[in-house]
Amino acid sequence: MMTTKTLRRLVVGLLLGLSAQVADVSALTLFADSFDRADSRNLDASLSGIRNNTGTVLPADAVYSTPWVDPANDPGPEDGDATNGGGTRILSNQLQLAVGPGTSNAFVNHNFINPEILAAGGFTVMLDVLGYSGTSEGQGGAFAIGMSLTEAADSDDAFSGDPSNAKFTNAFPQQFADTISDFWIGLRGDANQELAWGHGPVGIADLGTSFFVSDVEAKTGTIAATFTVDSFDAGASVGYEVFYNGVSQGTGAFTWSDSNANYIGIDSRDGAAVTFDNFAVTTIPEPTALVLIAGASVILASRRGWRAA
Repeated sequence: MMTTKTLRRLVVGLLLGLSAQVADVSALTLFADSFDRADSRNLDASLSGIRNNTGTVLPADAVYSTPWVDPANDPGPEDGDATNGGGTRILSNQLQLAVGPGTSNAFVNHNFINPEILAAGGFTVMLDVLGYSGTSEGQGGAFAIGMSLTEAADSDDAFSGDPSNAKFTNAFPQQFADTISDFWIGLRGDANQELAWGHGPVGIADLGTSFFVSDVEAKTGTIAATFTVDSFDAGASVGYEVFYNGVSQGTGAFTWSDSNANYIGIDSRDGAAVTFDNFAVTTIPEPTALVLIAGASVILASRRGWRAA
């Protein structure tokens, strides 16, 4: 006959195993890029550093699209004309955009409407913004979500939206009405070192309603946003929480402007270069997994009581 002591040990062992397994499977990395590859003007000449679980085949030279980039970027150097885009490159195992005069951007060639996102209840995007020379709200690094392929591919200058009146974000504000993403967030070099985020084409007139700014400790750091999603249909509500270096800066909600349109891209503006690292898109932990972990934690915490019994 199994003793109480043996049963307790068995339950504890099972819960420890369950907790470890749940932790392993509760969040899926759909896409990640550490940029750990050889220096190149071609962002994806090599797949080194790229983790692809999107379900879309992303071969070398086809992981990213760069809709706004200096035509002389590859092989370089840039032509020095800010009106036709800045450069892009992998340098020292990091991503650099807006190299030289002009802005530049890049997006992943996958539509992030994965069933895994709906099953988990949402997704998280994370990006390290490591450096740029500018010290005004017009310089920095950002990312955008909720774009159709056409919108992402037609996006232009991060500041003015010229020449097609389209840009990923309004993190570096001028022509806010040209913003084509449903949600964006960016770090910028304002005197107060700001994290800015918004719901699509919003500007200073929308401050506090659909455009937000939070002073942070530095003009560099890790920016992230977690989105709760139960549909990719146009008009469906999406909840969000934004983070700077892992600390929450605000919450809110917006709606998808188009159905099944969730391309994700990186935006930048500077006079020299914006340096990025560790770009990732993951599902959020599934609610059932969180419940299991919480239950395991509660029972494991009762071990002291068992020992005292």
